[in-house]
Amino acid sequence: MQETHGGLRDRQRAETLLRLHDAAIDLVQEHGLTETTVSEIADRAGVSRRTFFNYFASKEDAVLGAGEPTIPADAVDHLLDGPEQFDRAVRIVFSVASSGRHVRNRPAERRALIMAHPELKARTQHHAMIAHDLLAKALAERYDGADADRALALLLLATAVLRFAYSRDPDVLDTPDSPAVGTAINVFRTTIKDLS
Repeated sequence: MQETHGGLRDRQRAETLLRLHDAAIDLVQEHGLTETTVSEIADRAGVSRRTFFNYFASKEDAVLGAGEPTIPADAVDHLLDGPEQFDRAVRIVFSVASSGRHVRNRPAERRALIMAHPELKARTQHHAMIAHDLLAKALAERYDGADADRALALLLLATAVLRFAYSRDPDVLDTPDSPAVGTAINVFRTTIKDLS
């Protein structure tokens, strides 16, 4: 079976992302974050510096395998519909947060580098804030009045659930079926119920 042009392009893109990510991790492990340059990462991955910037905005993003998160245009349209609003909010926050993870390999090494380099932790938090801002903007465009308040409260609660899940499983964004998400939802449901 012949591979489609789009399929080949997608596969080549994924391979280039992986090579850049691997090169960034290896070089930072060998030389440190400050000493590693974009040019060195590009050279080790076998691409030009210009190509590097087609894939990652910074060397920090290459180490993280991350980029700007995205949100589908209609992601929040049905947030307040029906009885499963809380679960739906968690799924939306999870999908937007994980959309910024472009490469999902070597999680233990990535975590170790984040712990060793505050700049990487700050860059991770930057992406989390962008995801939050995207969701808040989408909510503001879709809802108003009391619905806007409820939608924002759900968003903030769902963000807390995801953070709780992350504290139990740091690979949660790479493993959509992680039991940590379900456990976190149950802990929050129980806690909220106990408060009422």
